[in-house]
Amino acid sequence: MRRSLALLWAIVAVAVQRELAQRANLVFVALQTLLTSASGLFAVWAVFSQTTTLAGWRQAEVIVLLGLFQVMTGLLEAFVEPNLAWFVEKVVNGELDDTLVKPVPSLLLASLGTCQPWAFVQVVVGVGIVIAGLAPLAAQLTIGGVAAALILLAAGVLITWATRVLLACLAFWAPGMDPTVLYQAFWQLGRYPIGVYHPAVQRLLTWIVPVAFITTVPARTLTSGWSSSAVATGIGAAAVIAVFATWAWRQGLERYTSATS
Repeated sequence: MRRSLALLWAIVAVAVQRELAQRANLVFVALQTLLTSASGLFAVWAVFSQTTTLAGWRQAEVIVLLGLFQVMTGLLEAFVEPNLAWFVEKVVNGELDDTLVKPVPSLLLASLGTCQPWAFVQVVVGVGIVIAGLAPLAAQLTIGGVAAALILLAAGVLITWATRVLLACLAFWAPGMDPTVLYQAFWQLGRYPIGVYHPAVQRLLTWIVPVAFITTVPARTLTSGWSSSAVATGIGAAAVIAVFATWAWRQGLERYTSATS
């Protein structure tokens, strides 16, 4: 574990040094993130100009949810997508050889081997939106609720990584299939409470594509109090999906044909 954490820290440090050579990108990314966040907030304000609740959520609670969605999206774009966005092509062309021969866990290197530091801007903006949303709710926050929300957020990060790895592993069995666009479409549904969707879609977003555990459940826990069942379910879901992703990776490697084969 210590070696893996040290490796991740080194990956981030190298990525930051590389991107600092193009500092102008930071300005454009920051502006783009602010505009995207502003449009999301405007949509929330437009909805609540016509109603007081949305699927049982108040305006401040939806803003907190939107902020957490921004945080999770920033982490996804910073660590996971730069590595797995082109994974299908690597499998088809046999380009995983260099990853597999290095003396580090291949799954760690394949899914987190590089980093996009500018995506941290979205994480920072997301944290700011969460704080703004929590301001009217400060009186009802509890230490237990905050702690439980942080635990569920950590579980959500693990679920995000594992589900993306599972989708990437499909390339070992179906090289012509790239579900990235479909995944991104489902991911965007996480910016709103899952209660606004049809019950069938709610079940899909909870148990098949577990977006609910990534945003809705942590946000509800933070704003409305925590329950031991919600925390246990979130931790259990993260553990199961992570184990399944690791298993799928190992099984997929047995089917992988390298460039030298």
